Amino acid sequence: MDLNYEGSIVRKIFTEKVDNIRAICSANGSTEMVMHVGELDQDQVNTISSIVENQMANIGVSKNTIKRIFNIAIETLQNICFHAKRDEDGKQMTYFIIGKKDNKFSIYSGNLLTNEGVTKLSKRLERLKSLNDADLKKEYLEVLSNGELSQKGGAGLGFITIAMKSNNNIEFEFLPTGKDLSLFSMKAIVTQDK
Repeated sequence: MDLNYEGSIVRKIFTEKVDNIRAICSANGSTEMVMHVGELDQDQVNTISSIVENQMANIGVSKNTIKRIFNIAIETLQNICFHAKRDEDGKQMTYFIIGKKDNKFSIYSGNLLTNEGVTKLSKRLERLKSLNDADLKKEYLEVLSNGELSQKGGAGLGFITIAMKSNNNIEFEFLPTGKDLSLFSMKAIVTQDK
């Protein structure tokens, strides 16, 4: 995807967000491990998740930490693949970036969603952030046993998994881009096991 300021306000906000994340990573001395910006389909999900796993193994990350990062990557990429909306030009604007500094991995992701979906998702994520580890596990088991599969896949387990695998170290924001769409951005942090 061409990251320039030509075009719509949606593209401008998206580009500024990606540029800001990359600037933060650069300023704090993070190493950019993985980056994908643009269209995302199931083949790319598979490719990116393999790259994530290989990159982590290549730098000697523990197997447990690789598993946690890989699970977050898969859930994040699947959520984007299934739920990302397209802008007025039919473009699917998404990003997925992993930065590493010392023993911490920051996993950034973003996609467009409808403004009507913002309230529901915001409430869900705020609720998850308020739960402790035991309550997250309980929520996971409840959704697993009682949740109904949606037409697009899971029963809402993705964000619970991300919260669990990051020890509930997630941040998110919604940036309005106009009357119909907002940019949903999320950051999950994983600390490498000793």
